[in-house]
Amino acid sequence: MGLAFAGSIHSRTFLLIGVAIYNLFIAKFSLADKNETEALAPMVVTARGGFAEPMVRSPWSIERMEVNDKLLTARSMPEALSGLPSVMVQKTALGQSSPYLRGLTGYHNLLLLDGIRLNHSAMRSGPNQYWSTVEILGADRFELVRGPNGIKHGADAIGGVVNIISDKTNFATAGVRSQGEAFARMSTAESSWTGRLEGEVSMKNWFVQLSHAERSFGDLEGGRDIGKQLNTGYDTHGTNFRLARKLGEDSSLTFGFQRVFMDDVPRTHKTKSGLDWEGLSKGAEIWRRLDQERNLYYSRLKWEGSGGLADAGLLTFSFHQHGQERDRRREKTGMYIDDKQGFNLDDFGFSSRFETEDPWGGRLAYGFEYHLEDVSSFGSDLNNSSGIRRYYAQGPLAAEAEYHRYAIYLNDTYKVASGWTLEPGIRFSSVQAELDRYYLKNSDTSTIQNPQTKKYEELIGSLRTSKEIADETFLFGGLSQGFRPPSLYDLTSTDETSAVESPNTSLDSENFLQLEIGLRNLSGNWKFMVSAYQTWIKDMIVRSPVESGKSDVLKANGDGFIQGIEIELGYDWTSSLSSELSFSWMDGEVEQLLDDNATGTVSIDGRNYTRVDRATTRLMPIQTEFLTRYASPASPWWGELSILAVDKADDLSLKDESDVSRIPTNGTPAYILLGLRGGRSIGENFAISLAAENLGDEDYRVHGSGLNGPGRNFILSLSSSF
Repeated sequence: MGLAFAGSIHSRTFLLIGVAIYNLFIAKFSLADKNETEALAPMVVTARGGFAEPMVRSPWSIERMEVNDKLLTARSMPEALSGLPSVMVQKTALGQSSPYLRGLTGYHNLLLLDGIRLNHSAMRSGPNQYWSTVEILGADRFELVRGPNGIKHGADAIGGVVNIISDKTNFATAGVRSQGEAFARMSTAESSWTGRLEGEVSMKNWFVQLSHAERSFGDLEGGRDIGKQLNTGYDTHGTNFRLARKLGEDSSLTFGFQRVFMDDVPRTHKTKSGLDWEGLSKGAEIWRRLDQERNLYYSRLKWEGSGGLADAGLLTFSFHQHGQERDRRREKTGMYIDDKQGFNLDDFGFSSRFETEDPWGGRLAYGFEYHLEDVSSFGSDLNNSSGIRRYYAQGPLAAEAEYHRYAIYLNDTYKVASGWTLEPGIRFSSVQAELDRYYLKNSDTSTIQNPQTKKYEELIGSLRTSKEIADETFLFGGLSQGFRPPSLYDLTSTDETSAVESPNTSLDSENFLQLEIGLRNLSGNWKFMVSAYQTWIKDMIVRSPVESGKSDVLKANGDGFIQGIEIELGYDWTSSLSSELSFSWMDGEVEQLLDDNATGTVSIDGRNYTRVDRATTRLMPIQTEFLTRYASPASPWWGELSILAVDKADDLSLKDESDVSRIPTNGTPAYILLGLRGGRSIGENFAISLAAENLGDEDYRVHGSGLNGPGRNFILSLSSSF
């Protein structure tokens, strides 16, 4: 990946960015009528495991995103993260989006819903579809913590942690209060519509909320040359329910339920309907579709200010069910073969988190977590000519398995005489994988393996720090470890969606160490956040092509690094007009196995390979975004201009080079997207907004995606409260 940004993005990008930076800095030093009033510091809860702290004082690189007009135009939860520094939202399909956070995706990032872990041991490696099962509508905000946060959140919290926080629980001061909300969204390039209804009833000590959303997407229209991308549409619907009981002024008990079902989500790039844009190769399959259903049941007891060893606490019980089924048709020697595979997972979880005052005036946090995951999988195929159906011994991973997670942690936060706030922490985790039935080939029951129990134990530490070096300007950073034991998918998978792989029960746990230093100011007219990080990778489970041009892959541990820089600048020109500019750059390498049968020094299954250092998979290119927003307290109108510029992505891993249906031979081209958003409030209970995406109607693709982004796209949103 080259640093010659102008050469691959076009000179107009530099002009736009240069003018924006110049205006921002001139405004800082020349505006005489500067607003000296500081806004109240936004609060965040994710970095402290569910307990609130001012964002500006956090020793972590963290984002807090309200579900406002911009996020409501997003077609999915992952895509609401687009444009943030060190965030690249890869889209395998219109309904399968996966964010890369600081160069990592899939099971290297942790997804939380109100602090409840949604990651599980059946999650695939690399870009996967699971984050798209979370409905953005009805959330209050997103919080993103970048980097390893393994002390509080355990395994998988390496690239980052994303926590979707539900709308506020509002108890009535007296009597009974009821209200509702209706929301609709329509989009031209997606041929889509969304509808959502919500109702809630609150009393002094009770609160209940119920909502349901329906979404339907048609075939996606690409840019000026691509046109309609066939067989890309799908439907989804989701239901949310919450019941809360107020137990005291600072304590409550909440019960919740969430269900999402995604119906026939196509994975088009693997089929004959794929694109040949920029030299891509179409797939050979007739069709490939995926159903997903996810149910989450939970209860939570929360309190604060009770004193003693559990001055504040969170006790959470959860039951998470996730099922998926892949259905595809292939043509083989003139015959159609239909095959199905999938899994069902039940995850029983318990989490206890506590905070209390420590003896030296700080805040001590500690807790215990346990998860039991029960997994089963299935598969079959049908020869349409002969009518013969075969049933596989397993599906994409072990036919029967259990995965146990145990963990305890201790974390302290205290301020020393020099003004530094220190946050040391330690966590012990134990994982046990019980492999009851798994196979070397899912169609050959003669290769059944004896039951195995694999155990992994990890002790990790972290030291974070922050200090106010000027008025509301904080220096922050630290050294933090992250880890990820091999999942059931790593250990027993026979099939990856873009490749064929074999079980490997000899894999080691992955370990990560990240050093970060940053500077943050969120007060007054001028706001900024700058961060630089270096991540050292040890024993990362890397998938490399078995043989050049073939779809089979090897799984092996490898070492490497990822490093990067993140910049966010913001300025409030007036109380109504503000601008933001963000920028991120990263680089990274990890050991991979190069097919070199003649001279290779690593021998696997009779074939020789050479260990080489190549770019991490789908390494994020340079990205910058400029936003200017007008929103006056005295006016019902608001408007926003956005410019997103992304560099060419041509630093490829070995696996990237073989993924010819998604990544062009010479890398993914650079692009610039121009967008406009605006809206108006009509009275107190109705609002309308209109967004225009990709005004230039460019043909573009987020690096590693299986389809191109929408061309010129108009999105109409309507909301009404009653």
